[in-house]
Amino acid sequence: MATRRLPWWTAVIVFVTVAAVIGGIRLTASPAPRLTTETTTTANVPVTPSLPTPATLTSSKMSLNARAVAVPLIIEIPAIAVRSHVLAVGMTRAHAMAAPEGGANSPYWGDAFWYRGSSVPGASGTATIAGHIDDAFGRYAVFGRLSSLVRGDQIIIRNTKSRSVERFVVTSTHAYTLAQSKTLKVLDVIYGSGPPRGLRAQPSTDGRAHLSLVTCAGTWDKGIHTHDERLVVTAVRVS
Repeated sequence: MATRRLPWWTAVIVFVTVAAVIGGIRLTASPAPRLTTETTTTANVPVTPSLPTPATLTSSKMSLNARAVAVPLIIEIPAIAVRSHVLAVGMTRAHAMAAPEGGANSPYWGDAFWYRGSSVPGASGTATIAGHIDDAFGRYAVFGRLSSLVRGDQIIIRNTKSRSVERFVVTSTHAYTLAQSKTLKVLDVIYGSGPPRGLRAQPSTDGRAHLSLVTCAGTWDKGIHTHDERLVVTAVRVS
């Protein structure tokens, strides 16, 4: 991958997808098809004012085309027994959200990965964290049981350097077809309003810190080498 040292927000993100191994989420402005294969739960979460802003995780001068880098984050999801280190990824030459490479043999393949073009987890805006659903042998990967989450379930992001802890609660779970995952409406849910329009991560309109967890869902399609749906779990910071 290219390693030009340009500010990451100069990358014009017109077509972006979560890489093929977990599923291709492209940032497009296609007309929104009628949502026909969705499952949704929502929750009203009370506002917790005056939460501290988390520290920046990567340099603003780091290109989105640069290779993945380690960040001092651990994600925990008690309801599905997830505890994973988090890798910071950019995007591929095809303007797709990058993912750990090397298949199941890679020491990083089983980690969750944060898109560093999105907000820092815990900051106003939307932080996007993805993870694989399974491996080539059908064994569950880090987000293999993500579909089991329901509203109110807790998601914890720990910073092992600053020792800060950000707590989120699930507000919705939503399964999208591939076509639906390419619409601007859905991309705004996944990334916030900035990246789908070629902008840096933007503060949320409600001032709160949002989190999107993404993985594959549905059935494996041999023709396109990916699953035919995407599962998006949204959450909001509460402490």
